[in-house]
Amino acid sequence: MNEVGSVAIDEHTTIPCLIFDQSGIGVRLTLVDASLVPDTFVLMADHLGEARICTAAWRTAEEIGAFFGRPAERPGFTA
Repeated sequence: MNEVGSVAIDEHTTIPCLIFDQSGIGVRLTLVDASLVPDTFVLMADHLGEARICTAAWRTAEEIGAFFGRPAERPGFTA
């Protein structure tokens, strides 16, 4: 996929990212410093049509795998 997007980490701050993979339930993002992104964040990209709330499932220093939505919105998820 390799589409440019941005992650809103608060109401005043966004950081650029590259969307590598996307499915119906989530995305894999690459960014300069994944540690700056909170566990729940807003992802924006032209192809999404609207901003999407995401919840990180895993992360490395420069990548995040995330589900669309918050944990309580995903069937079968128990916190």
